[in-house]
Amino acid sequence: MELEVKIYNDPILRKKAKDVKEIDDRIIKILDTMKDIMYQKQGIGLAAEQVGLTEKLVVIDLRPNGKNEPIELINPVILESEGVYEEHEEGCLSVPGYYGSVKDRKQGVKVRYLDRDANEQIIETDDFLSVVLQHELDHLNGVLFIDRMSYARRIMFKKQWKKMHSKRGEV
Repeated sequence: MELEVKIYNDPILRKKAKDVKEIDDRIIKILDTMKDIMYQKQGIGLAAEQVGLTEKLVVIDLRPNGKNEPIELINPVILESEGVYEEHEEGCLSVPGYYGSVKDRKQGVKVRYLDRDANEQIIETDDFLSVVLQHELDHLNGVLFIDRMSYARRIMFKKQWKKMHSKRGEV
């Protein structure tokens, strides 16, 4: 399966994902391919929109202790959230080369999802994984981390992005 990471301004990144109706061989293949892409690009998370698909699929791997321990989420939903995570910098495989300060992530989240065997799972976390989950689930709603930056930072980003890409002849 040929999938590639879509880059900022690609319209697919603003689409809302649809529920996966059936976990079949196609969905399993997509999850496997998404993990391969995430590892190849040295990311820690990837949502289906980022590879041009509008299905509720996310893969995450924070690689604790240098070990691959992927989490595959099908039809994830945030059930609960609480607290405020400190302001921090985020990056994204779909916005390569840019990191920006985000301050409205929740400290803790509880997420329900299906695994590849169609078993319902729940993750409850109040650490960095909560930020990654929120970032990736935002993608499923057509939201990028740059949308969560202050207005001034978004304006700065757009100028920097245009400058970066006009040098390459991409604008």
